Amino acid sequence: MVSGAMSVQVGPPAAMSYIMRETTRSKLSMAAYAVIILNLVDAMFTLVYIKMGMATEGNPLMGQALSHSPVGFMACKLALVSGGVLLLWRLRHRKSAMTGLFATTAAYTCLFAYHLSAVPHLIDVASR
Repeated sequence: MVSGAMSVQVGPPAAMSYIMRETTRSKLSMAAYAVIILNLVDAMFTLVYIKMGMATEGNPLMGQALSHSPVGFMACKLALVSGGVLLLWRLRHRKSAMTGLFATTAAYTCLFAYHLSAVPHLIDVASR
């Protein structure tokens, strides 16, 4: 290096880069946990709707699992969604995987809001 020459730093400082990575990782962790928990809640609501005669399972694979037993349905649903979340987590360094995980979280959040909006109707049907 020539005496008096200035060094030019390209990109964010190492400490800032670390903070950005850890923040992103933390948000991805929360999204992954949210998908798994919201999937469990969705499965429980689905079983309630079906038990009360208010719905049928629209997914043929899950319908097949449900025809065997509710426990098999829950196990299959949780295993499939958890496997998908694990795959997205392992590929989290790819922007498409991060986008997929956040989009899945948003979709399950909307589904959860839908389920909550149906609670008064569930109560009404159950009290008949």
